[in-house]
Amino acid sequence: MTSTAAGAPSTPEPQGGAAVPQDAWDRTVDVVVLGTGAAGLSAATLASDGGAEVLVLEKAAMIGGTTGVSGGMPWVPCNHHLADVDETDSRDEALAYIRRLTLGREPDPALVETYVDTAAEMVAYLEAHTPVRFAAPPTFSDYYADQVGGKRRGRSLEVEPFDARTELGEWAPKLRTSPFMPRLTMGEGAKFGTPDAPDMSILAEREAKDIRVLGPGLVAMLFKGLLDRGVTVLNETPARELVAAPDGSVLGVVAETADGPLRVRARGGVVLACGGFEWNTDMVRAFVGRDVVPLSPPYNEGDGHRMAMALGARMANMNQVWGQPAVTDPGVVYEGRRLYQYETLRNLAGTLMVNRHGRRFTNEGVTYNDMTKAFAAYDPVAIDYPNQGPAWLVFDQTLRDRTPILSVMPGQDAPDWLANSPTLRGLAEAIGVDADALEETVERFNGHATAGADPDFARGTVWWENFMGSGGHPRVNLGPVEKGPFYALPIHDGVLGTNGGPLVDADARVRRWDGGVVEGLYAAGNASANVFGPMYPGGGATIGPALTFGYLAGRHAAARAGGTA
Repeated sequence: MTSTAAGAPSTPEPQGGAAVPQDAWDRTVDVVVLGTGAAGLSAATLASDGGAEVLVLEKAAMIGGTTGVSGGMPWVPCNHHLADVDETDSRDEALAYIRRLTLGREPDPALVETYVDTAAEMVAYLEAHTPVRFAAPPTFSDYYADQVGGKRRGRSLEVEPFDARTELGEWAPKLRTSPFMPRLTMGEGAKFGTPDAPDMSILAEREAKDIRVLGPGLVAMLFKGLLDRGVTVLNETPARELVAAPDGSVLGVVAETADGPLRVRARGGVVLACGGFEWNTDMVRAFVGRDVVPLSPPYNEGDGHRMAMALGARMANMNQVWGQPAVTDPGVVYEGRRLYQYETLRNLAGTLMVNRHGRRFTNEGVTYNDMTKAFAAYDPVAIDYPNQGPAWLVFDQTLRDRTPILSVMPGQDAPDWLANSPTLRGLAEAIGVDADALEETVERFNGHATAGADPDFARGTVWWENFMGSGGHPRVNLGPVEKGPFYALPIHDGVLGTNGGPLVDADARVRRWDGGVVEGLYAAGNASANVFGPMYPGGGATIGPALTFGYLAGRHAAARAGGTA
């Protein structure tokens, strides 16, 4: 490694982080960004455009973070693409909608206003200055569009298909793709079951040509922008410690490389954009309070959280996750770990979900983030967490005959991991739930399904289950489970990521518990406390804030490096 610190002015003795002697920096830049998901790439882009020399450090071998395996949609009120789908929006409507959902539990109400006031600006900037191109899927609504301020289309954006192989060259294989999401845009996927359904040959064509959509497409576009700017990105270089001056301000970071420590001075600051802590079992148990199954790549271990807390960062929202019911084929692995996938069957007609006691416990069709909250319910009478995962999705042969179950196609024999029996009683014994309870539960559910109403959990009445992805037309998702053999698929308490972390200000600067900010330290994405608290207002409620607060962090850090912040 070539040192860039020779002859540089001496730095104050550090505290609160690694012990780096004066004049011992291996490299000096203006801004260091930790992580290559949406937040990190956005921060690096704005810092570079602000005149800063930027260094991006990525822990994993692959670029893209959690964004690289995601749907890649940012949720952006008041964006200019709303007009493309004949929709309007306003600041007041957006704020009313968010506040209706957060119920006062957002970490800082002022940051909600910062987000609404900045997110559309961020979208316009990225489209004007990078290869990023967004579109508004015409049928993708807010998740609670029937609530005050909700919109039926236009706030959730997605990127257009992107030719990664041509644009990125030798970098393309180093950018993560999703192991379970097909190479279809959300707009294309919504057309299934209509005369405009896409020709499925497009999947093979895009795979062969490495045409990327969704999260992989967003990462590829942003990364191309960094390559065009000449920004240096080092993968397999995890940051381990922040270096702070006696006054607590951040001077730089110590990272780990195959050749030993890399000590980087950051004149403008360090941006924490290195994901959540869902892969850190100790942190999950300490803060979330229950075991969860991560659906993200296995590198989000709370590195940024730990470094920020060591410097007195004010933390918020640490008990919250981006929930997603998860399923798995035990024989499929991804990056050395068992692959858990999004569960997409529970709001189909002919399904119901039961807990480990054989009882229904929620409306199966609510949003994925809301559904997993039911796993945490506590029964003070029984002194029990009755819904603690895994739960069981119960369905019959009618559904099996028409619907793929993970990799199992209709007509194929059921694998060992898909429990089945000619009778409900036999199924109960196979999955270890009370047989009388399961029979009674299914009988009651079937009666309600046949009558077309669910008085127990209001199945079929929630906006998400009726309209989401269905072209705005109601769909039937309530039907009986009555034709043997019967099946049960385990549903795990999955998370797309944790969403608590350092609380930031309107410039994405990390706040301190004792007031003020940690000078020179910024946070965005799942390495920070999300502005929506426990709620998920629409598709992209993770990525929208990640891009926006990354945008703010990069802009401010660059100005700080230039002495103008």
